[in-house]
Amino acid sequence: MPPFWPFKRTKKNEDVIDETPPAPIVYRKGEDVHTEKHSTSQERDESAYKDALALFGGGETTVVASTNVADAYDGVSNESPEENPPSFEWVHHSDGYHYKKLSDGQFEPTAYVKNADGSYSEYA
Repeated sequence: MPPFWPFKRTKKNEDVIDETPPAPIVYRKGEDVHTEKHSTSQERDESAYKDALALFGGGETTVVASTNVADAYDGVSNESPEENPPSFEWVHHSDGYHYKKLSDGQFEPTAYVKNADGSYSEYA
């Protein structure tokens, strides 16, 4: 005999929603459906776009096309290369690895090992 069940079991009434299915979308060959769809869409509302641009774009409501910076690049940079690279010293840690201590007192997180010839290489 199964154990006594103290709770009432109710019958689940499934709600049946009676709605008509959406109309099928029919595409015809040679018909440009994308421009027709987007021309009547709310996405093309220019006033809402300009309001959002003013809200998130710093208050500016004019729309300016972006330019490709790579087109104006001629291969020469105005920045001069560093004449004095940042100085550092090698610090031997108790874990057996060597670390670069920069001149400002910070350490690089990369661990190095000291080779037999005195040079350092990254621990891999």
